[in-house]
Amino acid sequence: MKLSISGRLFEVDYRYCELPIEDFVALAKDIGYRGVELRRTQVSPDTPPEEVARIGRTVERAGLEVTCITARGVSLRDRETFGLFRRYVDLARALGCKLIKVGGEVPWLRKAADRAAGYRITLAANTHIRTPFETVSSALERLREVGRSNYRLIYDPAHLFMAGEEYGPGAIRKLADHICYVTVQCPKRVSPEQGGLFYKGFAYGQGLPGEEGTPDLASVFRGLRQIGYGGWVSVVEPKREGMDGRQLARLFYERLIRTIEASETPEEKT
Repeated sequence: MKLSISGRLFEVDYRYCELPIEDFVALAKDIGYRGVELRRTQVSPDTPPEEVARIGRTVERAGLEVTCITARGVSLRDRETFGLFRRYVDLARALGCKLIKVGGEVPWLRKAADRAAGYRITLAANTHIRTPFETVSSALERLREVGRSNYRLIYDPAHLFMAGEEYGPGAIRKLADHICYVTVQCPKRVSPEQGGLFYKGFAYGQGLPGEEGTPDLASVFRGLRQIGYGGWVSVVEPKREGMDGRQLARLFYERLIRTIEASETPEEKT
């Protein structure tokens, strides 16, 4: 498995990223990440072509890949949103990116997948609370509805954890044929007095991999090993108060590397 880092660690209120793209890419390379997931606040269809080209060169010269771009705010439902989606396809092509995260209505998702297939680009939605992908069964249902081989699933165990779903090896086996990408973040169950996000009877703050009250990532990586997954694992932890994003990026990398290595079978370690 290969680790990627998202600009979300440096994103302020979905409005801008506080770390310039050159510094973001340099940090990823220095820590050991092999890819970068770019947010709309870092690059979008409105970014001038010469700037897109410069970003692509910056990533390539660092020896990294653009692993995913997110069509945030684009819910495919009509000709207007489909026109914007086509611009995201052009953006992905310019960056050498093969994965676009996008949602919307089934007929338009089929149309979008057909468009992307011509460029060997995969579209995907992630497991996420309050969406058709909140549970394992609802995710499978939506994927069957769309019915396109290049419309797949971004596996985010944190959202299944918050939804009260099984998210380890059992869930992964059920979704194995659809998983194309994995994202990691660490919501932590806290006391209601500590505030944070409330969902299905629990309050959530932010934790770190391996902490009590966070998703059991060791079981997640065991499950991914069992289905032979060797693709990208992207850190999408949101920016937090009281911790520098650079420190957070390094902590996640170090803890995830240890967890991934611990999931290896004796044969893989030899």
